Amino acid sequence: MVFTIARKAKLKDDGILFCGNNAKDVTGSMIYIRFANKQILLECGLLQDNSYLAAYKANSEKFKFKPDELDYVFVGHSHIDHIGLLPRLIKEGFHGKIIMTYPSSVMSKYLLLNCAFIVNDEARVLSKRYNREYEPLYTEEDVYKTLDYIYVYNEYNHVYKLDDVISFQWFKNSHCVGAAQLQLILNDGIKTKKILYTSDIGALDTKNHYVENTEIPITFSDVSIMESTYGLNTRATKKTREFDVEHLRVAIETVLERQGSIILPAFSFSRSQELLTTLYLLFGENEDFKTDIVVDSMLTCDICQAYEDVLDSDFCELWTKVYNWKNVKYVREKVESKAWVNDPIPKIVISSSGFCTNGRILSYLDKYLRDINSMICFSGFVGTDDSYLSYRIKNGKTHKTININKVPVPNRADCITMNTFSSHANFDDLLKFGSNLNTNQLVLVHGSTEAKNCLKEHLREEISKNDKSYKVKCSEKDMIIAL
Repeated sequence: MVFTIARKAKLKDDGILFCGNNAKDVTGSMIYIRFANKQILLECGLLQDNSYLAAYKANSEKFKFKPDELDYVFVGHSHIDHIGLLPRLIKEGFHGKIIMTYPSSVMSKYLLLNCAFIVNDEARVLSKRYNREYEPLYTEEDVYKTLDYIYVYNEYNHVYKLDDVISFQWFKNSHCVGAAQLQLILNDGIKTKKILYTSDIGALDTKNHYVENTEIPITFSDVSIMESTYGLNTRATKKTREFDVEHLRVAIETVLERQGSIILPAFSFSRSQELLTTLYLLFGENEDFKTDIVVDSMLTCDICQAYEDVLDSDFCELWTKVYNWKNVKYVREKVESKAWVNDPIPKIVISSSGFCTNGRILSYLDKYLRDINSMICFSGFVGTDDSYLSYRIKNGKTHKTININKVPVPNRADCITMNTFSSHANFDDLLKFGSNLNTNQLVLVHGSTEAKNCLKEHLREEISKNDKSYKVKCSEKDMIIAL
């Protein structure tokens, strides 16, 4: 295998081109493959950034391939940083197959429609701010066209043959409902090449509900491409899910006793449902627990409803109990949302977004950050610097006042963070996964430069301990691997 890097790279021969932003960071997943005159894309994700302008420029860049010449797009899971540019791909001429599992196909509809609203609103803001016309990346109509190109392949550990050259199989992945790892099997009649792509991977021994443990594929792959989001061993934590759940229980009981409210910023897909399930398991059987649990987000409500359609029977039984819990109030309309914000009665609120960048969560923060009796509970990564509102809220000692919609708000509420609710594999799991593969080489993507380099050095040691000898490489933007 030969690695080359060219800043204006175009792939003309059989190979893998790391053309997406996931080659250098944790968002904007996209990898392009050519083999035997077939053209494949591994995901087509939106780059997400705190700066509207930077994100718009990045997401508007010309593709390193011609969309109308692509045969297939494979999607590991339906988070926007992995599917958010699919409608633009369709808009620019793609007419092949978008391949994913059934749950991912259902979730993609809701997430892409919501994303269309967001990118249109961001284009409007940019147009007003810079006094020039910014065309939206795509529209709701483009999303509906995209859905027509989605093809469902739902069985794990089953080899599907798509044509004379391309076959594939899914492996289990606990990252979120519907998530899968992909193995591509490419055969031109002379040579066979196998490529493993993990997409984002979840824990090997997950504590999340509604998903099965991530498996470590034992079948051989010439090239394995693995995410490295938590590749820094400094991010390791000794806290357990049980610790965080108990912490949440005590926090809720304490805040309610002092007549405050608990605000849980959460991503609409997966995290919100996990938190709701945790609350049900804590308080659902307690007839004395009368507190309202407000799920305030149209997207979150849609996904909660869709869970019943996509979950297997055992998982569905628990979710049905959670979804129909009498304490839960699902809020879709803005008028009702405003009423809940202003309602002084103590309550628990789950609202999007998780990083507090936009959405109805801002109204709750505006109201309850001022309240010394209330609490903000984060359930995952809050950012690394004060460009993130979530980071500023968490670090109240240095950010005593926070601007929300350009209005200063006193940062008085309590704040806790529960790190074990992350859907990403932690450092130890990445190390175990990456050092137990059957491969010729391992390429790290979807991580910061520091995370990839740290994980690479530790992987080399572990691979050697396991009496294996494959190489580990950190991806770079426009890097090419010949096949």
